[in-house]
Amino acid sequence: MRRFLAPLLLAGLLAGCVDSGPGAEDRTPVDPAAVPATAAAVDGPALRGTVRDTAGGTVSGARVTVTLLRSKSERASIGIGAAFSLGLSCFADKRGCRAPTAEGLSARDGTFAVGMPKNNGDPPVAVALSVVAPVGDSGENRVGTTVTLPARTAEGGTFDVPVASEPLKLTRNRQGSRPGPELRVEMPSTSKAKASGPISVTVTQLPAEGDVSAATADFTETPVSLPFDLRLAEDSRLLVAAHREGKLGNRPVTLSATSVLAGTEVPASRGAACRVTDSRGKPLAQETCGLTDGRLGSPWDPVDDPRCADGPCPGTAQHDHRDIYVTLDRAIPATLLVVRGCGFTCTVEVSADGRTWRELPAPGGAGTDGFYVQKLSGAAVKVVHVRTATGGFFTKLREVSVFR
Repeated sequence: MRRFLAPLLLAGLLAGCVDSGPGAEDRTPVDPAAVPATAAAVDGPALRGTVRDTAGGTVSGARVTVTLLRSKSERASIGIGAAFSLGLSCFADKRGCRAPTAEGLSARDGTFAVGMPKNNGDPPVAVALSVVAPVGDSGENRVGTTVTLPARTAEGGTFDVPVASEPLKLTRNRQGSRPGPELRVEMPSTSKAKASGPISVTVTQLPAEGDVSAATADFTETPVSLPFDLRLAEDSRLLVAAHREGKLGNRPVTLSATSVLAGTEVPASRGAACRVTDSRGKPLAQETCGLTDGRLGSPWDPVDDPRCADGPCPGTAQHDHRDIYVTLDRAIPATLLVVRGCGFTCTVEVSADGRTWRELPAPGGAGTDGFYVQKLSGAAVKVVHVRTATGGFFTKLREVSVFR
């Protein structure tokens, strides 16, 4: 495990030192009472301007963030120090691991004034001015614009920022003989800013109701390729966020937008029975199967053999692996199998009758809690057999889903 975890830790800490302004997926709520009538006076260097929508109207209550962007060499130095100190240098180093930032709100007349953040490192190579505003009637969607300004802007300046008037447009398409609905997105237009290049999309699982910041995530800002098979989201709610690069005049700009999508796809395996194999190789049925209950973001809590509670089971039957079987009510023509939490130790087999098995390709990558997604031919499937290494890999599993 060390050879897998060390590079992941290093990569994670280095990623934390990448500088950028927030996008539309920043869902920090704004208290209407905190929005002033007009931008307050700021002592010292500041960025000032007005936030306007596509129609030219002013936008109030938008979050405005100023970020001092650091050089690649400074970010690398900070990131390497964080990696080798397990993150402790982020507190000891006066520069910190996060780029210097300052925040404010656009006033009721759309104006803003944000004081420049304190910089404890090298002079910035540029300044990012980011605006994130709510859009639409639901209160859940956001639009964002991040403009990269010259380093001299750190001394203060004025710059108006446009944001879109509409949220991200989502459509569900069924293409020809493909069995599942596909997600497609369309970025809203933003006045003055000209978008170019591909759209990048991430999805994040949201709770069924209530505060979206309280989500127990299965998808956590997961990058996806379009068109995205919506069966992977099942019947959960998704926050879909899209980004696209462009130009605002001669300035680089990143446009972002979000929209919330309610999934409707329920796998044929929902509510199916499952069992594990105990230390003597005997089946141990689960009264309620935590792998087919639709709780996509929660690890299952199986009723297990107490002899296997502390790691490998005694004896030879399950000492070096654990077996799980999910059995549907009847065989179905299956076109997609998803095993959440199936990492590099997993092997997966399927069967139409529980006697004759066909082994599926091994999971890719080195993750321990990732998605195993396998398209199937439409042949009959009634039983799914998942085998994992002993210990925590067994309880990392979250859900097994079989779709027609």
